[in-house]
Formats: sequence, structure tokens, C-alpha cells
Amino acid sequence: MSVLAYLHQGRPESYSALLAGLAAHGATVVAAEPGERLAEALRGLCPLGFRGAFLEGEPLERSAAAEAARLEPEAREAGRVDALACDWSGPRGLFLAPLALAELLGRTGYPGLRALWLGSARPELAAGLRGVARIDVAAPIPGEGEAFLGRFAPAVRGTVATRPDEVRAVAAQADLLIYGGGGLPRAVLAPYHTLLALAPVGAEAADLVEAVVGPEVFRAHRLALLAREVLGLSLPPEAFLDL
Repeated sequence: MSVLAYLHQGRPESYSALLAGLAAHGATVVAAEPGERLAEALRGLCPLGFRGAFLEGEPLERSAAAEAARLEPEAREAGRVDALACDWSGPRGLFLAPLALAELLGRTGYPGLRALWLGSARPELAAGLRGVARIDVAAPIPGEGEAFLGRFAPAVRGTVATRPDEVRAVAAQADLLIYGGGGLPRAVLAPYHTLLALAPVGAEAADLVEAVVGPEVFRAHRLALLAREVLGLSLPPEAFLDL
């Protein structure tokens, strides 16, 4: 029997989807909110026979990065860990979020994708966007947008749009809009757009675009990667859509 820890801070957003996806595969999920005892919880994972853990919440992810015996490249670059895999050397830290984003973008069907990032910058996800042909950023503060673009290769960097008319012009040329949370400028949404929402959007936004790929789909890709990398289970993302 495989046992996986689910460590969270605040509301366990992914717990029910994880349980639903693993229900038929002999895996047990143990949920806990470690609080100030995260280091102790992580040190006990492997000796207690856990296969690993999924971590949810930015503070936990940052703290776990300092505790893992080894970090995979994505975790080292972001300074965050959202999964731990127990192997011979102890807990190995993974950061699955950018890998999940890359896989999700690979299923959009847009070759040579040009994307426009809207809302809150998510620099920890930059590694998941390296396959796009061009990335533009809508940012009310130019410096924030430039800092985000600075994480990409020069050939991929687009423009930072600050004024509403600039954002609309860039959006008109985008294949895909990616929303990272925070404020969503609905005026730029058009019926020919696909909106990849990494945070919840209202029904009114969905009415303005051709299609919305919601945060539950991004989460499903992340959990499918967790199952593969930590538990050795090859499951499709659809298994983790807790409908």
C-alpha cells in the first residue's frame, strides 16, 4: 500500500480531487496542517514509510525547499517545493507547478504559441512558459512586468503593456490569455480568445471568451504529475477532475 501525506495551510483546496483520483489505485492519503512543525513532519516522512507528500500553500512550499535533502532544478530555481518523493537519500524536493503548466500548454493545440499574461505575476511559473514563442505581460506597474519578462530568454520576451489601449492591442494578437489571479481586465477579453485561468474567474468572464480552461484543470495536471513522480502511477489529468 502506498501512503502519501497531504500537507496544507488553510483550506485544503486539492484534497478531494486527490482522493478521487487515487481512490481506485490502492493509495492512502493522510492530510495534516503541520503549522510550526513542518520540519519535523518532513523529517518523519520517509522513516514512517510514506512514499512522499504533496504540499499546498506558498509558506509551506518555501519552507519545505529549505528542508529537502535534494532539490530538483525547478524547485531550486523557484525556491519552492510542492511535492516530496522519498528515495534512498531522503526526501527529494520537486516543484510540479511549472511542469504542470508546460504540459497544459502543450495540450492547447497552438503551435508557436503567443501568450499574454494578465493579472498577478507568478514568477515561480516562468519555467512552465519557456516553450511559448512569445510572452507579453499586462502590468499596471512597468517595473513588475519587466521583472517577470526578465525570467525568459530574450527571443521570447514580448512587451509590457500598461495602459488599457496597449493591453487591448497586445491581446488582439495573442493566441492565449493566461490569468494569474488578482485583477482581470475584462475589457480585453474577446470571443476569439481562450482564457487559461490559473485562479478562479467569474461566470461573466467566461461569457466574454470562446473558452475558459479553469484552475481545476491546472490542478489536475499537477496532481497527475504527483501521482507519476511520487507514487509511480501513470494517470491522466482527467482522473483528478473532482466533478
